[in-house]
Amino acid sequence: MKFRRMAKSLDVHVAGWPLRVLFEALEHCEEETLSEKALRLWHGDHSPLRWLQHEPRGHAAMRIGVVTSSRKGDYGLMIFDSAGPCPADGMDALGAASALTETGLLANADEIVFETESGSIVVGLADEEKRRSAVCRLALSELALYTVVRASDAGLSLQPHNAHVIEEYIGSCGAEGRSLVLAEERNGNECVVAAIGRDGCLLRAPHTVAVGVLLANLLGEEGNLHVPHRFIGLAGGLVEGMVLSADDFVEGNEEIVWALTACARLVASCEFVLDPQDAIGEGFLLR
Repeated sequence: MKFRRMAKSLDVHVAGWPLRVLFEALEHCEEETLSEKALRLWHGDHSPLRWLQHEPRGHAAMRIGVVTSSRKGDYGLMIFDSAGPCPADGMDALGAASALTETGLLANADEIVFETESGSIVVGLADEEKRRSAVCRLALSELALYTVVRASDAGLSLQPHNAHVIEEYIGSCGAEGRSLVLAEERNGNECVVAAIGRDGCLLRAPHTVAVGVLLANLLGEEGNLHVPHRFIGLAGGLVEGMVLSADDFVEGNEEIVWALTACARLVASCEFVLDPQDAIGEGFLLR
């Protein structure tokens, strides 16, 4: 069998948030910005991104992270979903740091700074449970785009078997460009969270932005600073969030800063091939 293309990856997940990490996806042009690199890779004739995200190799929710060189951090991190380049967040940074550790490129005790299109993300030291923390930031202008609703007030139970009803409810409440985050409180500082991704589909993992929105909401209600809260996705994955800086939030300035803590799990080391005689070709997406 003759292969037209081949790609190698490490597949990881953070609380159910999937990331397929590539390390050698393109030649580096140091004069390019990270955004220019991402667009060049996405539109390149020999880019592996689309066929690695399409079925049967991938799926509609698959995200791909490309680790590259950086002038502003230890590494650059470009993130792609099935629609193209998209903002990187703390979940992606934690997954990429785990992949770097597994390859031996990053010592387990070292912290790392990722340059991303949406700003730098610092991933801290690994603890005894192999958890790492990523420092996240949320602009108040972005925070204003979200509304938090208690699931009990909406008459909903945030359980996996209710996914279709939850998705329909969140979709029906979208108005004036605002997005809805559903929360169900459990056991004190623990709650289940449900939100919609940019493709309009329900996220089964505790999305980073939704965690930041809930932390900001809790801070406004209770003033909890440096108090850890646990957030669970619909698939059961758990992360911990803690507000680090409330000064800007309280004074109404620019952003809220918090730490997202979780353990990334390696699920596969993959070698993918593309057979030129395969009738499916670069694959397909079912939504």
